[in-house]
Amino acid sequence: MKKGKKLPKNIMCVAVCALIIGILTLICASGQIAYEVAETFECWRPDYEKVDISPILDKEQLTDDDYALLYAQTGLTKLGIDRALEKGSSGKKRILYIQDDYFKEQTVKHDKFLPYICFCHIDGHISNIYLEDGDVVVSASTQLIGWRMGHSGLVTNGAGEKVLQAAAIGTVSDIGDIDDFTDAVAFMVLSPKVDKEIKQQVVKYAKENLLGISYDPFRGLFSSKNKITTTQCAHLVWYAYNQFGIDIDGNGGGLVTPQDFANSPKMEVVQVFGFKPDKLWK
Repeated sequence: MKKGKKLPKNIMCVAVCALIIGILTLICASGQIAYEVAETFECWRPDYEKVDISPILDKEQLTDDDYALLYAQTGLTKLGIDRALEKGSSGKKRILYIQDDYFKEQTVKHDKFLPYICFCHIDGHISNIYLEDGDVVVSASTQLIGWRMGHSGLVTNGAGEKVLQAAAIGTVSDIGDIDDFTDAVAFMVLSPKVDKEIKQQVVKYAKENLLGISYDPFRGLFSSKNKITTTQCAHLVWYAYNQFGIDIDGNGGGLVTPQDFANSPKMEVVQVFGFKPDKLWK
């Protein structure tokens, strides 16, 4: 039986080069499409009328209908409204500032800072609700090939608005500010459904053990999420709570994402901005 003739080396080289060029072209085209998709992401704002909520805020006791109206007007749930009202007149002013930002038309910018990665943000910062130690903040501003992978952090000092986070490749986990989230095209403040004492223990553990850890975007995908030799933003937050037997990962997968927190049954929404309030981050 005769063996098939081998292709000349020059033809094989041309074929391999053509294949590589084709793959690279496809990747580049996908990246361009991803950017175009990312640039369609907008900051949601109400398409209904803004109303004067001051009379409601002056009530001695709010009804369920009052809380529902305030949520539609501010993006603040009962948790958020109650936090503010506990502060008295300053809290009421904070709610009104948040309402103004909620209805304001925002200018959205799309910054490309790595291949196929785009950061979508607004031109300015949104007023945020009072934070508490142990809160989890998530944003949906970072896009990777059209996937809103977002960002997340753990509030380690509510009064000082400090947030523990693992920010980017080449950095280590550190404590930053809430401003790292409030210029996002969409963000949420979440509260894990656990006692305040547990949250304080989680924060204490995080500040003592989870600083200075190298960033790894694939932690949990190609490596165990039960280890903390490296980390990424959502993994860092999840790991802190998991040390106390609290799994805040919404789907229980290997890779933990900010969106998993937004859809976790163990989380309660405190404030939402930029997402449709009836759909959130679904």
